[in-house]
Amino acid sequence: MQERQIRNRIHSRLRPLATFVVLLVSVVFTSTTPGLATSDAGRASEFGSFLAGRHAAVLKDMNNATRFMLRVIDENPDNQKLTRKTFLLALGAGMMEPAADLARRIEAAGGKMPTALLFLAVEAARLGDLQESLRRLSAMPRVGLAVYAAPLVAAWVQVGLGDVGAALKVLEPLNEKSGFLTLRYLHAGLILDLAGKPILAEEKFRKAASEFSKAPVRVARAAGSLLEREGRIDEARTLYRDYLQANSNNLIIKRELDRLEAEIPATRLIENPIQGVAEALFHIATALPRHRATDVALVYAQIARYLRPDLTLNTLLIGSLQESRKQYAAANQIYEAIDVKSPYRWMTRLRIADNLDAMDQTDAAIVVLRNMVAEDPTRIDAVFKLAGVLRMAEKYADAVLAYDEAFEQLGDLKPRHWLFFYNRGIALERSKQWDRAKADFLKALELQPEQPYVLNYLGYSWVERGKNLEQAQSMIARAVKQRGNDGYIVDSLGWVLYQVGKYKDAVKQLERAVRLLPQDPIINDHLGDAYWRVGRRQEARFQWRRSLGLEPESEHMNDTKAKLENGLGTAKSVGSGG
Repeated sequence: MQERQIRNRIHSRLRPLATFVVLLVSVVFTSTTPGLATSDAGRASEFGSFLAGRHAAVLKDMNNATRFMLRVIDENPDNQKLTRKTFLLALGAGMMEPAADLARRIEAAGGKMPTALLFLAVEAARLGDLQESLRRLSAMPRVGLAVYAAPLVAAWVQVGLGDVGAALKVLEPLNEKSGFLTLRYLHAGLILDLAGKPILAEEKFRKAASEFSKAPVRVARAAGSLLEREGRIDEARTLYRDYLQANSNNLIIKRELDRLEAEIPATRLIENPIQGVAEALFHIATALPRHRATDVALVYAQIARYLRPDLTLNTLLIGSLQESRKQYAAANQIYEAIDVKSPYRWMTRLRIADNLDAMDQTDAAIVVLRNMVAEDPTRIDAVFKLAGVLRMAEKYADAVLAYDEAFEQLGDLKPRHWLFFYNRGIALERSKQWDRAKADFLKALELQPEQPYVLNYLGYSWVERGKNLEQAQSMIARAVKQRGNDGYIVDSLGWVLYQVGKYKDAVKQLERAVRLLPQDPIINDHLGDAYWRVGRRQEARFQWRRSLGLEPESEHMNDTKAKLENGLGTAKSVGSGG
């Protein structure tokens, strides 16, 4: 059925094989082969490590890539290109000691790699040598991200040296033209707050955003904290409430409001200059476009974590970046490190379940989600996600039970709830509870009229049952009008035309569906049926054979085999695609 169109996601099914390839390459090329001279064996070992490192890097496995490349560098200490690449891999993997050693090698060789020089400046600050850190920052070439990162880090180093005026001055290049004006004012405010100048700090926070309710969350939190510590509790409460009214799902400000109401004193965002450096690097990481600069963002976030491992938002960012790179196990390792008492722990457990499912560890994901539901049955997010995972795992009856639990927490129905009824409808239809399924699909259309996926699923389901064919054809045609490049929906239109005997029109649509989704066995099977009906018998058998080669489910496979042997006249015409 059309469940394929929402189940059509890419699990990394080749990941275990890819990991095996890395290990195999390493074993084959790093083992001493009998008969090889020592120098030849050494070259084989080096070559094997290089291949394994390259392969791990392609897989975005920075830990293994770094380990293998470090072996190669041991044999090629003068290869600066390889040293620079391995340095970035080490930073991305959070392997800071090797990264520091590689950065020193780059500098010693006369390299001007900005990230390496920045890291050495940050390392000097972390070790307490602020003058050395400032010297390095002042000498850094201002290119690439260093244009923004160096002033932010240098400002906090100046704070550590006791020169607030110099700290504010060094932030001046972060102006409106640079696109970092908000960061400039935020960090200026944080510096002034730490320096005990609340009036000036508040002024900077207000310059960072026209309204706090529309500000970045760190600006709103910094300003609210300042107001609280200045005894302006009602103003802080209003700030938090206004922010939540505009951003209802923001856990950070909700936590701040709950803390205020519990009369727990507010604290500064930044308590010392090193925390300020970590905050700066975290902000650089968050400012980078996720789709184009994931690896660079990860480097900055990892350095921030090195300086301040308790900055939970940065830890969450690293986990999210690992997810973007499809490093689900690495992401889960990061999420597991978050304190069980953290207000973000619930959210990270949901992500852990998602990642387990993405790694095809669906049973483990279900265990995580069932535990969460048992822990707090009133929260819809865990039970709704559980229902979705069960549905995707084709445990439809269990999914229905979970959806029914989630329904109790829906509250007043809103247009966005169409998705709930659509998903539950699928689980109901697949578990052969058609009357309830039909009611859910109709409810979804009531909440979101003309929703193409609902139109398609309900229309196709009617076609499969030989009911309401005229209405089904109209609904699917309307879905195609909205989603003309969705192969499953185009297939549905072709199949309803086939069912009502419009075989030539069916061929036209099904040929288009096959062009859109050439690897789908059911769509190819449908096209074979349509070809048979218009007398194109040889082409029909070709499509049926192609369908079998694409490994359909056993029920469809048996029917297609029967059609190949006997033709369509004596075989059941199966239609469970679309």
